[in-house]
Amino acid sequence: MKHPSTWTRTDLHHHLQHALELELWTVPIYLTALYSIKGLKKLKPHNYPDTAKLIYSVVVQEMLHIELVCNIANAMGWAPQFQPPTYNELKSIPFIHPSKEYLPPMLQGYAIGPQPLNEKSLRLFCTIELPHPKREIVYGDERSYNSIADLYEALKIGIVTLWDDCYVGHEKNTKQKNSFREYHNMDGRHHGFSQPVTSVETALKAIDAIVEQGEGADSHRVPADYQPPELTIDEAHDAGWFKGHLSHYQKFRILLHHHHLLPPVYEEQPGASHEPAQKDMEDAFSRLLHEMASTFNTSGDEMSVTFWSKMYAFANAIINVWESGTCPQFDSLVDIDIT
Repeated sequence: MKHPSTWTRTDLHHHLQHALELELWTVPIYLTALYSIKGLKKLKPHNYPDTAKLIYSVVVQEMLHIELVCNIANAMGWAPQFQPPTYNELKSIPFIHPSKEYLPPMLQGYAIGPQPLNEKSLRLFCTIELPHPKREIVYGDERSYNSIADLYEALKIGIVTLWDDCYVGHEKNTKQKNSFREYHNMDGRHHGFSQPVTSVETALKAIDAIVEQGEGADSHRVPADYQPPELTIDEAHDAGWFKGHLSHYQKFRILLHHHHLLPPVYEEQPGASHEPAQKDMEDAFSRLLHEMASTFNTSGDEMSVTFWSKMYAFANAIINVWESGTCPQFDSLVDIDIT
């Protein structure tokens, strides 16, 4: 691999797009497991059982990470592209398999793809979010990245190196989103979560938030600067704040350790007629991707109002597929052009 200090503008843009695809790739499979839990359809997230809140809180942060990557991309002159993710390894998925020496025995045998919430899917989720210790990368000796942490470390070097060449300038940097500003403890000392990217420093803070919250973090607890506010018993808080001191890996590890206590989930029914529900779900996901592509490439600091309604519609569509007796599938969307 090329050392990031020798990247071209094209190299940087390619890596930013890959990071976006990686973040987006996690959302459908986490949502598929979340909404395989029975009884969520009529509940608001803050009324979910704790198991569902843990997964939901990870999904919220994955959406935040998508925002952060898009903010960096827009600042560096790259228009984020939203294409449907694939879970078929023959079609080149963005998931970076951990090296064997880092993969604990309890996670071996994981299978990639949308699944109900169970011990098997939680092995995959822990593998995706597996902590990796920081290491010195000898780029000339490596053929590919060994972890998500390695990818983001390379991006940090590339951004520092190419900032002056690629930054669009303050007048043109109008697409910075700030949709998660209520989700942090910004008080002058902490940079918080939503991070408009207007400088090298803010770009690096955005990457640190992604890594420290779960993907590539090498600690069990999220550093204070990247935690949401502590919940209080007398206030209603968004479930996305749930157990905010824990990394994604630790949240999934808790569920894996207690997999025998997971709530009831929908079962796949052989021969079930699922085509209408599956088609509706595919249409809902396609509309959501179109909305994300439009919003993240449009000036303004807020996600569109219709984005949130389409996000909720996608969640309900996933539940409807489970209720039809089948597991939601996404690979049929791969060839759809999202523009």
